[in-house]
Amino acid sequence: GGNADQDCAGVCFGESALDDCGVCDGDSTSYETFDVTDVVVIVGHILDETSGECLDYNGDGALDIVDIVQIVDLILSSSARVSHANQITLTRDVNSLVLDADGFVGAIQMTLSHASGFEIEFVGSSMVSDYRTVDNYTTLIVVAPESGKLFTASSDFEIEDVIAANSNGELEISLPVDFGLSAAYPNPFNPTTSIDLNMSKTDVVSVNVYSITGQLIETIHSGNLSAGSHTMTWDASYVSSGVYFIKAATSSDVVTQKVMLLK
Repeated sequence: GGNADQDCAGVCFGESALDDCGVCDGDSTSYETFDVTDVVVIVGHILDETSGECLDYNGDGALDIVDIVQIVDLILSSSARVSHANQITLTRDVNSLVLDADGFVGAIQMTLSHASGFEIEFVGSSMVSDYRTVDNYTTLIVVAPESGKLFTASSDFEIEDVIAANSNGELEISLPVDFGLSAAYPNPFNPTTSIDLNMSKTDVVSVNVYSITGQLIETIHSGNLSAGSHTMTWDASYVSSGVYFIKAATSSDVVTQKVMLLK
């Protein structure tokens, strides 16, 4: 047969037809081709909780970052293959959030809680980044981010929820810890006890031991500590039995732990 009898797949008298997204034999969930402008549109739909015609790439009825990472993979597949990340670490640097990834990350979506008047400036390199703030919560999406600072916020925030993915699936995420002291162990103790100090960001911190009357007994640490967990050990062999307080303090936070020395 001539061209008039060919379907969209080029088959004579075939049954294949273009769907309303212009895809031959498509299911009306996606276009024939995608580019960065489509990713921008999807990000907007997800943040606004609206639906986008032809953008639900995996056809599951929902627009989410799974659609984004699969479309990003399509866009980038013509270029050199990238090594995909397996895990990412997010750390705080004052009011900035820093990404460290062991490979390519398709997209990150997170929800932050914060005080009113909150704003974000995206400072890192990415394909697309956008956010929406409603009352005291902000949802943000960063597509194909590079390691380094993701954003700087105008004020303090807490990460309520975060998901990261690439076309291999969801990624393992290590998150910053809240500033605090773990339970001392052993407690009661004789003569040494250990305690973990969790740093939410790199900061100057002092860790001191005080008697029950408030007298300074010993400084365990004073100076800069990086974000993460640090183990502190106190050797109390030179003081008498009783209750003591281990106190960790930065310029903005103070936490105290009660320990008991039994000789």
